[in-house]
Amino acid sequence: MQIEYKNIDPKLVVNEIRNGRSLESVQKVFGLRFKSEVQDLYLKGLMELGEIPQVEFNKPSTPGPSVMPGPQTLDRTPFRKRERQRPVVSNPTVVIKTGNFRTIGQSGSVTLNRALLIEMLGFRVGDSFEIYREDDMVVLKKAPTPV
Repeated sequence: MQIEYKNIDPKLVVNEIRNGRSLESVQKVFGLRFKSEVQDLYLKGLMELGEIPQVEFNKPSTPGPSVMPGPQTLDRTPFRKRERQRPVVSNPTVVIKTGNFRTIGQSGSVTLNRALLIEMLGFRVGDSFEIYREDDMVVLKKAPTPV
């Protein structure tokens, strides 16, 4: 997209900058709002004077597929996000109801004592567990190998 700057000749901007004016003063002289407009006019002026090669900054009007230059083109398949696997949940075979409830402590911990885990539920010292939430339950599932 070409921007017209109030019919300002870019060569005049180049001459002003060569005469020692700063970007800010050139901006004020020509009534431009941004320093980037001064820089754009300066580049256009240098291109018109032939001091730098002509460069087009226009974007294509119709978006097309992006193709890598060169003889090789990569055939890419679209990226598909891998779905997160949820653990397979089976209904618990043993439900132990104790007379007292466990609450979450101030540090966020829940204490399960030796009597509950080893004596009532039959686990051993050194067993490893996976823990996850299912609806309003917290499930401890024995892991086959220590984590």
